[in-house]
Amino acid sequence: MAAQLTVPQAFALLLLRSDGRFGMVSQGLTVGLGGAVLADLEIRRLVSYEHPRVLPHKAPFTGDPVLDRVFDDLLSATKPRRAAAWVGRFGTKALREGVLEQLVQAGILGRQERRVLGLFPSVAYPERDGGPEKLLRGAIADVLGGAVLPTPFTAALIGLLHATGTLKPQFGKVDRRLVASITAGDWVAPAVKSVLQSQQTAGGIAGAGAVASATS
Repeated sequence: MAAQLTVPQAFALLLLRSDGRFGMVSQGLTVGLGGAVLADLEIRRLVSYEHPRVLPHKAPFTGDPVLDRVFDDLLSATKPRRAAAWVGRFGTKALREGVLEQLVQAGILGRQERRVLGLFPSVAYPERDGGPEKLLRGAIADVLGGAVLPTPFTAALIGLLHATGTLKPQFGKVDRRLVASITAGDWVAPAVKSVLQSQQTAGGIAGAGAVASATS
């Protein structure tokens, strides 16, 4: 079942909390999904990477609406772009909601809407079928434990988790050298990390500016 998930679906499922929310990892999830769609397309051999740009290949669409929207954007671009530029472009709330809705439609997640304080809309995605997540976690744990070699699918997920700082919280202490070996040659994870760092820096500057304005 885990192998039937797309990379973005699997990444979202791993970061979902038991209460059906994402909490503090929400930003990492959204940016990570921008990389996850690229990683999935690379596994399908629909894109390749020639430093520092992503090159789409003319090929039939996947049939997955989330992936196909991204693939269409890549094909429609007037010129190749850097990996980080695409991660930033794709890593949006709309992508996140699209991936989560796929998991809802598959019966893996549920969808609960409510209003906080009676005013602010909030959505939770409680797990309905724990089987896919259990298989997924088992497959990644086997790789991190050195029991099996990584597949392109598990390697992509480990790279994304590592780039978003969620690998250790999800799987505990890991062998850094093993993770480095697994992610060697990965171009998606560094792009995700770069976008996250840029956003955090921009957020810090904006926050400092707001404080300065309020105290001046």
